[in-house]
Amino acid sequence: MKTIVLGILCALLVSCNQMKKEPSADASSNAVVPGTGAPLAKLNNEVITEDQIRKIAGTRLVMAEIDLYDARKEAIDQLVQEKLLEEESKKQGVPAPELIKKNVTDKTNVTDKEVEKFYNDNKDRFGGKGIDEMKPRIKAMLMGQKNQEKMQAYVEQLKKKAKVEYLIAAPKLEIPEGDAPALGPKDAPIRLVEYTDYECPFCGRARDAVNQVLKEYKGKVRYVIKDFPLSFHKNAFKAHEAAHCAGDQGKYWEMNKKIWGNQRAITEEDLKKYASEIQLKTNNFEECMSSGKFASLIRQNVQEGQDVGVSGTPAFFINGRPLSGARPFEAFKEIIDGQLSQQ
Repeated sequence: MKTIVLGILCALLVSCNQMKKEPSADASSNAVVPGTGAPLAKLNNEVITEDQIRKIAGTRLVMAEIDLYDARKEAIDQLVQEKLLEEESKKQGVPAPELIKKNVTDKTNVTDKEVEKFYNDNKDRFGGKGIDEMKPRIKAMLMGQKNQEKMQAYVEQLKKKAKVEYLIAAPKLEIPEGDAPALGPKDAPIRLVEYTDYECPFCGRARDAVNQVLKEYKGKVRYVIKDFPLSFHKNAFKAHEAAHCAGDQGKYWEMNKKIWGNQRAITEEDLKKYASEIQLKTNNFEECMSSGKFASLIRQNVQEGQDVGVSGTPAFFINGRPLSGARPFEAFKEIIDGQLSQQ
């Protein structure tokens, strides 16, 4: 039971997760990308090429390539980290564990307030267990997360002193924009697609990073939002319908803002109240909601997301490169800057 609870807590640290692990990605701005037109087979005198195969099994191939990329990238990062720590240890004349203790674990602390907030945000996931019972496990998980973040920050400091060059590139997934709500110019060099769930607390936490991206890269980013309400969020589907129904009256983003600002109050009655507050024609809005006008569109978006490997939210794709979970602005910046450098 403890293992199951800890596993759930791990998944909850950055995303609302439903099934399998989401792909993650990172890439160097000067990464080497293999060609896609290579011959793979021959039938009599006809050559079967990579391009032809990708038209048939493109998504499956890319998902397999993402898994391979993840394994390689994680192994590279682990080896780079070990070598950087080894070098720093020799330079300072202290064992690596002491370096980690001084720069990571000694600087990590989890407050009771943080534990309480995490418990309240995810209360319905703990099977009726009280905060006193869950506190040690939550604290351990949050401590682990903070240690990991501080370790990453410390390794990044060491990287700046060294020359680290990645020669592998994350595979790309083609995500159709369709008629999805979008902000930013259509010809922007960066297309940021988000599969999201209006009831997912981690999607809410991702707003700061998304808004900072839109501010810092104004005119350079096209932000596209896709529906991915998870089955265990009872109010999510209707919230997504409400946003689209508001969009029917030209106010999708106004409703979007209302919902993100009130994630704990998105029952149908709440949504009707928000419709009035943003000055929608309430009769038209309620008719749209009761008719299920956008239900099939939302289900199509969910299926589309599943087809490209999305199983939890938020799931981002930056020019087709996956980035999963409520990540900090710096994670977006690294990929976006790499993409812009290739323009």
